[in-house]
Amino acid sequence: MTTNNKKKIGILPIGLGLTVIITALLTFNLLKGDKSFYLAGETTHGHYQIELQCESCHSSAFSGEKEMQQACESCHAEELEKVNDSHPRSVFDDPRNAELLEQLDATQCVTCHREHKPEITRNYGVTLAEDFCFHCHQDVGENRPSHKDFEFQTCASSGCHNFHDNSMLYEKFIGKHLDEPANKKKQINPERTELKRWLKKNKHKKLPPAAEPDIQSLYENGKEISAEAMQVATDSWHKSVHANVEANCSSCHTKQDEKNNWQVSVESMEKQCGSCHKKQHESFIEGKHGMRLGQDLTRMSTANARLEMKHGEDKLLSCASCHNPHDLNIQKAAVDSCLGCHQDEHSLNFEKSKHFMLWQNEQLGNGRRGSGVSCATCHLPRVKKGRKVTVEHNQNLNLRPNTKMLRTVCMNCHGMEFSVSSLADEELIKNNFSHAPKLDHESFELVKQRILQKTQLNQKSGEKNEG
Repeated sequence: MTTNNKKKIGILPIGLGLTVIITALLTFNLLKGDKSFYLAGETTHGHYQIELQCESCHSSAFSGEKEMQQACESCHAEELEKVNDSHPRSVFDDPRNAELLEQLDATQCVTCHREHKPEITRNYGVTLAEDFCFHCHQDVGENRPSHKDFEFQTCASSGCHNFHDNSMLYEKFIGKHLDEPANKKKQINPERTELKRWLKKNKHKKLPPAAEPDIQSLYENGKEISAEAMQVATDSWHKSVHANVEANCSSCHTKQDEKNNWQVSVESMEKQCGSCHKKQHESFIEGKHGMRLGQDLTRMSTANARLEMKHGEDKLLSCASCHNPHDLNIQKAAVDSCLGCHQDEHSLNFEKSKHFMLWQNEQLGNGRRGSGVSCATCHLPRVKKGRKVTVEHNQNLNLRPNTKMLRTVCMNCHGMEFSVSSLADEELIKNNFSHAPKLDHESFELVKQRILQKTQLNQKSGEKNEG
């Protein structure tokens, strides 16, 4: 046997051994690990938290467009329906638009949004060239002479149009709110009504002062609790909303340890909170803070965030990250918890802003109720549905495009043009609205011209009819 043959025989076992090891590692990573070996590339800002739950989007390694479309709709269809999607699938299913679909198949989400393509991904996870509007709207310059000098890549980037959600940018709505003052006389931050409604429906005995001897029997229905737990009750809990609705220690803490201290695990916390706060829990797991829990993953960690976060202790996000269940401090829930994690430029500038000054004045009793503006006022707004006013815990409903904030947040206090101009100014957003915006947004001038043109046409039509 030659030396070369001996070398080949010696290399063969090594190659087989490496193959077995690599196969074992890949199999373990797929079945028991975090599946990170299988990521085809960096995921978008909206999906990176759930990127290791591959089955959220892929039913198999060979998922086709149909399966991918079903996965997209399982999460996003309801939201698009709520905002009256301006480019719904039904528009493109119309046979008259068959020719357009040959240029751009807008019936499939993945036509415009492809994951794992960081090199071509832009805002909102769009992976098409910026001038994609051209495929269907080549004749916009003829139909709208006012648009003839605009380039197609400016349609969305200018803050005039959004592909899906134009609920705050369409002509009729803007026309209705033209010439509104920058600051409305009646500034409204809706007052929450759920507690009042609950107390009205559920009559119960009043809580005694903390010093009364029967406090333990009332709080725990006679069940023995530790001195430490008793101290928490007398110091803060008995003054809280939970005490007012008779949510006692055993309502949240499912067991006691050998020293009679009430226990609750972080893993079960959302379940406990959600048993009473169902709507808030549902919206929490749809938002940035809780979306991993909605996919049966471990909770979100500040160490894994893409936004700039405070250095130091890694924090796991749960209901208690923002809310202290024993005293329900509004300052903590609305400001301190947010700034305890977020360290991006916008967040760091909040305490220098006029909004924060209003918030401080209200908290100190120097401002009228509801006049303060906290982090939560804008990003977790109070939403009125009928007579109910609840806090929306799904930040996605207000984040992107940021014009979503107009109806639920900005226009509670400010006029339409002031609000749109503010949200269109990226530098103003970074410095947390330290000064008034320049009121020169093109949308308003175009709408004014459009209304004038329609008025003139109607006048001419009326003159012809009279003649």
